[in-house]
Amino acid sequence: MENVKFFKLLQSLNTYERKRFHKYLCSPLHNENKTYIALYDILLPYLEERRSHELSRTIIQKKLFPKKQLSNLDFARLFTNFSRRIEGFLALEKYYADPVREYADILESLNERHLGKFFPDMFQYVKQLQDKTPHRSGEFYLNTFRIEVLHHDYLEARQERSTNKNLLETLAALDTYYLITKLRFCAAMLHYQAFLSLTGEVALLNEILNYCAHQPLEKEPLLKAYYLIVLSLIEPNTEIHFQQLKDIIFENTSHFKIDAERDLFAFAINYCINRINSGHTHYQREIFELYQQALQKKILLPHGELSPWDFKNITTIALRNKAYPWTEKFIEEYKVALPKAERINAYTFNRARYYFATQQYDKVLQLLQNVEYSDIFYLLDSKTTLMKTYYELGEYQPLLSLKESFRILLRRKKLISEQNKINYENFARFTMKLFRIDVKDKAALQRLKADINNTGNVADKSWILEKLNELQ
Repeated sequence: MENVKFFKLLQSLNTYERKRFHKYLCSPLHNENKTYIALYDILLPYLEERRSHELSRTIIQKKLFPKKQLSNLDFARLFTNFSRRIEGFLALEKYYADPVREYADILESLNERHLGKFFPDMFQYVKQLQDKTPHRSGEFYLNTFRIEVLHHDYLEARQERSTNKNLLETLAALDTYYLITKLRFCAAMLHYQAFLSLTGEVALLNEILNYCAHQPLEKEPLLKAYYLIVLSLIEPNTEIHFQQLKDIIFENTSHFKIDAERDLFAFAINYCINRINSGHTHYQREIFELYQQALQKKILLPHGELSPWDFKNITTIALRNKAYPWTEKFIEEYKVALPKAERINAYTFNRARYYFATQQYDKVLQLLQNVEYSDIFYLLDSKTTLMKTYYELGEYQPLLSLKESFRILLRRKKLISEQNKINYENFARFTMKLFRIDVKDKAALQRLKADINNTGNVADKSWILEKLNELQ
């Protein structure tokens, strides 16, 4: 039952929204069928006590219709109609969350009903409400455009030639909305071109970039941010675009909605990753600062949860910056924010990586030797961390044994792609060669280095080369 649509919708409601949804159902304007109120009263305890796995059609049948047997079709209609009421409530909540939109609808109704004498006072109120809006998103300018259009319609209806027709204000709001939205989606397209087959020209992109280049965009930080993101994707080697973008992110985020903030951080972080992958290692510090800022502003914690992948990425970047006390504090502080189902895996793996980076190898072994990971990528990376630990400790027999069990794992696991199998097999092969090589044989060391550099697919290649350089 917990995977049924209506239950998933209910689970997405917080405590406050659940109370409001009950009022919504009790309002004859929104619901005239008391069956749905009774159904909600049955479901609510299972939601609040997290006993959704106990809920079944039989329970609903007995409590809702004790004297009537429902068919599968009856249940389907009941659940479909109940889902529609939840969706109606969600739409209404979204509507009331934007009071400017609500009052714009009132302005439109005044125009349609020829009640122009009430328009000016309402218009001034809506304008004040809009001016107080802290976030200058694309939707802000779309609302501004709509308000100005309604004002224009009102002025046109008065038929006074001397009246200011507010055309410039209307066009300015529309242009700003268009430019923000256009550049945002152009940025997304340019980003995904690296992974997906997206072909074709984007209409007017060059003209828009040329226009923005000659405009003072300081008063529109979100527009400037997306303009800089597009430039950074087109001209990745021109680092000034990223630096200016970072300044906007750090200085102006109070003007952005949380979704826009998350979007800007994601683009900036991806830019740093691409630069690091291109050999510009100083971006390790840049991306670390971005992650620290994102954590501080809770950008990475939608609904209070931190993604295991963000948890791993932040740990990796912090360790590469040798911020060991910060890393340990982060792992312990944010482990409770990980999703419960993945918390043990994510915490154990990243704690082990911290111990490895700080050369506490005995603790690495304690954590990883007896852990079975449900996630294949945690499993693979834990094996490589164990191999590196045995290498650092000079433990040949455990290293050899792990290498053999790792080889069998890579052959048997069907979920591992062929590319990943090659990556990890090469890692194991080169680790064993490093361990066995005669460090006095300079020619052998040079041949091994050339072999590693000429092999494109090696997991954790930077560590392999680092150990080889130590031997040389």
